[in-house]
Amino acid sequence: MTQTAHLPGAGVHAGTATMGPADIWRILRKRIFLVVACFIVFGLGGTAALVAWRVWAPFYTAEGIVEVESAQGGGMVGLEGGTVVPITLYQEYMTAQAMGIKRYTVLDAALQKLGPSQTMYGGADAAYKLGQDLAVAYLPKTQDISVSLMGRDASQLATIVNAVLDEFITNIEDDRQRADAKRQADLRVEREQLRGQLEDLARQLGRLRDESGAIVLNEQGSEHLARLATLTQQLVLVQVQLAEAEVAWKQFEELHKQATEKGDLSLLLSAFPEVMAGLRLDQSVNGASQRYSLLDQDLQAKKARFGPQHESVRQGETAVQAAKNDVEQARNESISRLLQEQAGTLKGKYDRAREAEAQMLAKVTETREAATAVAKKAAEYREREQDYRRVQTLLDTVMNGLERLRIAAALTRSNIRVTVPAMTPFEHSQPRLALYIPAVLFLGLLIGVGLCLLLEFVDTRLRTPSEVTRQVGVPLLGSIPDLAEDERLSVDSIVPLVSHTAPQSLMAEAYRHFRTSLLFASDRPIKSLLVTSPSPGDGKTSAASNLAIAMARSGARILLVEANYRRPAVAKIFDIPDAVGLSNVLVGLNTPAEAIRATAIENLDVLPGGPPPPSPADLLGSDGMTRFLDEQSRNYDHIVIDGAPVLVVADIHLLAEAVDAVVLVFRAGENSRGLALRAARQVHSLRARLLGAVLNGVRATKGGYFREAYQAYYEYSGSATTCVTGIPSAGASRASVRRQETPDVSPKEGGAGPGSPSS
Repeated sequence: MTQTAHLPGAGVHAGTATMGPADIWRILRKRIFLVVACFIVFGLGGTAALVAWRVWAPFYTAEGIVEVESAQGGGMVGLEGGTVVPITLYQEYMTAQAMGIKRYTVLDAALQKLGPSQTMYGGADAAYKLGQDLAVAYLPKTQDISVSLMGRDASQLATIVNAVLDEFITNIEDDRQRADAKRQADLRVEREQLRGQLEDLARQLGRLRDESGAIVLNEQGSEHLARLATLTQQLVLVQVQLAEAEVAWKQFEELHKQATEKGDLSLLLSAFPEVMAGLRLDQSVNGASQRYSLLDQDLQAKKARFGPQHESVRQGETAVQAAKNDVEQARNESISRLLQEQAGTLKGKYDRAREAEAQMLAKVTETREAATAVAKKAAEYREREQDYRRVQTLLDTVMNGLERLRIAAALTRSNIRVTVPAMTPFEHSQPRLALYIPAVLFLGLLIGVGLCLLLEFVDTRLRTPSEVTRQVGVPLLGSIPDLAEDERLSVDSIVPLVSHTAPQSLMAEAYRHFRTSLLFASDRPIKSLLVTSPSPGDGKTSAASNLAIAMARSGARILLVEANYRRPAVAKIFDIPDAVGLSNVLVGLNTPAEAIRATAIENLDVLPGGPPPPSPADLLGSDGMTRFLDEQSRNYDHIVIDGAPVLVVADIHLLAEAVDAVVLVFRAGENSRGLALRAARQVHSLRARLLGAVLNGVRATKGGYFREAYQAYYEYSGSATTCVTGIPSAGASRASVRRQETPDVSPKEGGAGPGSPSS
């Protein structure tokens, strides 16, 4: 069959097969005594302990129920002092009440009240112990709180529970009374404080009324506001006049400055026509102008009469010029005087406007301050009046609340009462045998099964053939039983020759199964086979020798080659000299015909190792070894090579790639899963073809392998069995394997066992 997953270079993975129910059943069968022991110790022992507990020291439980009544009206629940809470907070309230039952003061008072009549709880921490044992729980969707106590003394349980319930209710009543008294005291204090505040406010209002009554304050405020409005309007008019006077004065100053600098008064006079009007009305200017006009007329008459050169004309011109000068002088003096008067008028008007504004501002400020003062007094009065009303309202509220508290304290009754008092229990509550005994039995069985599986998983050694396939991921070619498990073999039997010396033994039959599995494990002929193991002592030499014997007895020509120069054993097993061997052939000192030795077993030749070389790895991995294998493959059907351990030395690392296949030998109970995995990975890393593995030294433990095979093998008789009697020759295909039927021969007559080939 094709083994594609284990061709050279394929990976090896642990856990390729999961543990199934059959594996678990095998583990349990193997350790059935541990399961039974755990069941007896934990299951039956626990059951006996429960029965003893039930007979000699049972527990009893006394339970009482407290009800918290609801107040009238949906959605509200009454609390202490007659107060109510929304129904959404009722569960939290009930939980708090349940916790209040276990308060130290309640429990200690209850124990003190009982005194020496109870003996279950004593000492300084009696209340603490009672709180640990007391079970208090709110019953959902009800108004009840359950209080229970478990113990061995049934007569005292109900007494203690009832005492705790009574003390809890008493404690609640005391708390309510103290709370009511405290609320009333607080309200009285607040009432006196409010009265004092009210009296102080009354005195302040009286003082304000005495200073200026509320009506006078209102009238004064209205008068001041009206006056302030009038003054504000007048101030606006004065400010307008001031602005106009300021503009006129600034304009006059600017134009006068420009006229002085330029010597031209036309702009100044045109801007202020009143100056020109004053100039026209000036008598001195008008008189000078009239004299000038008369002299000029007289001059013109003289010019017309006497001519321009006449003495009287010249005198007249002089007089006219003098009159003209007088007119200009009078005019200039009048303009200067008029400008000064205009400047004085504008400046005086501007100054008066400023003074008027200042006076109006002072009056407005004074009026505003007076109005503000009146408004402040009015606001203070109104504020004090509002404070008075507010304090009066608060005082009325406090007085009403105090009165309601007095009435509520007189009328309110407790809303917490005991509805179901605790009764002396007659039936035990613990242990509950119907529940505990099955649980203990199941626990004992579970502990046993768990220990079995734990021991199986903790132990990483390979013990069973299924673990080779499941944990290492390598095909299993055979399972070889331990020597002590075979009834036909003695302790001094030569295991490497058991297939020849005891062919009817179970171990020999296992090697024949190994041979058959090996021949059908590949889809092409296996001419050269390397047998190795992870470490020394795994039985690889015995496996190689017995495999070679089993193949030779089937009619195939076999060459067994010793390739372990560290601990050579093949020559000793077959009692042949090893002076000349494989090392001599590979270095060319001898021919293969000179080194190969025939054995007493038909079709089986052995090539010993010969003298140990300095470097076995180089010798076994040389081209000479490859040529030797090719040459002998034509002379023999199969070449079985006994190699060194693959994880210990590197002797066979190069040889593994040269052979057709490699078989690993694991020893049950000795090799760990990790060691086996490393060996398989090492073979693959050498680019060798790992065909499968053999598990050696399998013990016939309970639930293990070969136990059932003994009876079937040694007592089997009466029918013929079809078995493989031949193997393919070199280069032959699987179709050429001949099968023949031979009758079974009993072990006493020297015949082969069931399924073994005839020899």
